[in-house]
Amino acid sequence: MEVICSGLNVVDLLISVPAQVPRGEKTACDQIIIQGGAPAGNAACALAKLGHETGFLGYFGDNTLSHIAQTELTKHGVKTDFFINKSAATPAIAVVEVDDEGERTVMYSIKNYRQVSPEDIDITKIKKAKLLLVDGYDIDTNTHLLKIAKRHGIKSILDLETSDRKAMIEMIQLATNPILPLEAAQNLTNKDTAEDCLHELIKMTDGQVIITDGANGSYTLNNGILIHQEAFKTKVVDTTGCGDSFHAAYASALLQGKGLEDRLVYASFYASQVAQHFGGRTFLPDRDFMDEHCPVLNKI
Repeated sequence: MEVICSGLNVVDLLISVPAQVPRGEKTACDQIIIQGGAPAGNAACALAKLGHETGFLGYFGDNTLSHIAQTELTKHGVKTDFFINKSAATPAIAVVEVDDEGERTVMYSIKNYRQVSPEDIDITKIKKAKLLLVDGYDIDTNTHLLKIAKRHGIKSILDLETSDRKAMIEMIQLATNPILPLEAAQNLTNKDTAEDCLHELIKMTDGQVIITDGANGSYTLNNGILIHQEAFKTKVVDTTGCGDSFHAAYASALLQGKGLEDRLVYASFYASQVAQHFGGRTFLPDRDFMDEHCPVLNKI
């Protein structure tokens, strides 16, 4: 397996919410769809569409949510090698309300959700991967995976939105490419600007730290010099999955051997394409699309 993704496993119910919703009454919506969701799951689907042999590590039971989650992953080309059968396990579930400006509100439940126990992870299979992509939700599982990756020289993408401070710092120290939203970076460093946050974060790790800030773009340091990649201007329909697709495309560009600035361009452009559609997995560009349309600086 070229890439292994691990993290919170979710099924999303996405609803396009009208401008006015009278409480206590029935209201018609333009769209209501069910899709798989969450950072690692969405990233796995995008990486598979980009041509990488990709597996998703998670528990699946004999229940409706598990069947939906598995179908949603495999239809995008994600391999089943790391699906682990646990009869009582079920994915988390989220209701995602999307307004007419593309902004989303997420309500979720993790009742009966279980992260994978490190005891159920086959290290011999993990060691063969070229890259691991993990989130900051399944802390114990993903810290264990990051340690394996570091020990065996495997590239790792960390999608770290929130977690216990001590756990966040440990995961940042382990990952080769930790990626944080600006708010998480601010909370962790007590700094305001992306540049100031980056200068603090690089003290914690030898990895390449990236900060994302939605429509304001992404930031990193190259030999101490700030690089700012602006977000591509696009008609935003739904921001669901945009961050997840950014991480996936960045990972793909890293595997393709693209330079740092090109990786940010590639990731930002990919996310801009996902944002034009309702649902985080509705349109995931493949490698041919990216090769034809993405304005990377130095194509390989």
